[in-house]
Amino acid sequence: MTSSPLRGAKNPLAGLLCALLAVLFWATIGTVFKLSVLHLASFTTTVYVSFLATCALGINLIIQKKLMVLRQEWKKQRSLFLIAGVIGLGIQQVCYLTGYQLLPASQVVSLFYLYPLLMTLLSALWFREPLSAKAVLLLITGCAGVYFLMAKDQLLNVEPNIGIVATLIAAIAWAFFSVLIQHKQFDPDVGMFLFNGFGLLFLIGLIPAFGLTWPLTSTEWTGVLYLAIFPTAIAFLLWNQALHLSSTTTCSAIALLTPLLSVVLNITILHESILLTQWVGFALLLGSVLLNFLSDRTILAALLLTDARPDLECNPVHRFHSQVPLANDWANPEK
Repeated sequence: MTSSPLRGAKNPLAGLLCALLAVLFWATIGTVFKLSVLHLASFTTTVYVSFLATCALGINLIIQKKLMVLRQEWKKQRSLFLIAGVIGLGIQQVCYLTGYQLLPASQVVSLFYLYPLLMTLLSALWFREPLSAKAVLLLITGCAGVYFLMAKDQLLNVEPNIGIVATLIAAIAWAFFSVLIQHKQFDPDVGMFLFNGFGLLFLIGLIPAFGLTWPLTSTEWTGVLYLAIFPTAIAFLLWNQALHLSSTTTCSAIALLTPLLSVVLNITILHESILLTQWVGFALLLGSVLLNFLSDRTILAALLLTDARPDLECNPVHRFHSQVPLANDWANPEK
């Protein structure tokens, strides 16, 4: 899939379909993990997924004839690709899949969606961006939602376990990754390849400490291939197309469907049960994220599939976007 012929040309309906398909792929991560690689060490799964995804994204660069662009981007921002890759596609990935191995999938996806609120806080600390009282209140509300998700039916006796800690670390790492790249400009295809590549190198360096399982069963290989190709490589390419064809704020609104669709799949396919307190936590967390997003004054225009910010959105390399709505859309609620 190449994006160059479509750059600068808006097609809201096609963009919406690309965004919805990408979100659907992301929503299947927990279900596929539980069905195929649950008994495989999460570190091993992460290494194989990272390797295959990096290969797929590298092939995409070759098909798009972007090897010279790769060289130019690498020379300009080496430290960014290295640091952000280790944090966002190394630490985050292994912690995220560890959460899926130890917790119900619905709880993982709900806890992970604390990251948009954490982006607001990190942006204020890192870039000295204004942090309004409303943003602080929404952050506190989101944290309350996390508490309900952790507590289940024991509100006064919460004992965080390794799965919860790993998922929260993944959310923090992804928020930090998003904040690191939010003010940077580079080719998104090249960026995704380099971030995955350095994340993979980081994971390879940890193999002596954590080990690597070999061989895998046919079911495990099927799950690993799906997680690498569809929710990672193809979903990113679809999302990149969606950003070219529609507005970034519209795509960000569509991305909020990810945890909801994930919970629906986990309940219907995995037959997971969710307690009332967890539904309350899910509503508090997702509601605070949605309110934070809706504070953007351009949202109404975006939902009507118009270009609320054409000066930014028509430039395909003004922001890098990887598996999450653009950091700028959630990190600047006062814009």
